[in-house]
Amino acid sequence: MVDVSLVTAEEILNYAEDEFERAMKTKDMLLYRNSLDKAFLSMIVALNSYINRKLNIIPKSHCERRFLLRKMDREDLRAFYSDVIGTLNEEAFYEGVYNPEEAMYAITLIKIKKMLEEFKKKLI
Repeated sequence: MVDVSLVTAEEILNYAEDEFERAMKTKDMLLYRNSLDKAFLSMIVALNSYINRKLNIIPKSHCERRFLLRKMDREDLRAFYSDVIGTLNEEAFYEGVYNPEEAMYAITLIKIKKMLEEFKKKLI
């Protein structure tokens, strides 16, 4: 069974990784911020898909997403999601903090990819 939302999340993450690499090469801050916003979006799409499959609910906010992950006893995902909100969304995108090491940890050092793989395995 193919989950279209997970395929979409992977496509978004691939775009994010490509943009992130270009941003690192060119030192383009706008491209950097946009790439991290895409990585964050891919995580939201994947988490919404996972939560919807388990609870038949599509979260409408960060708060609701964290609440539902805790309700599902997925404190690991809730904590990671909260961390990524801080790193990719609040700091990088909104505040313009340039911290490539933290960003790379979240997107290219497999954290979000691992989460997507975990969700895909649970479909089988």
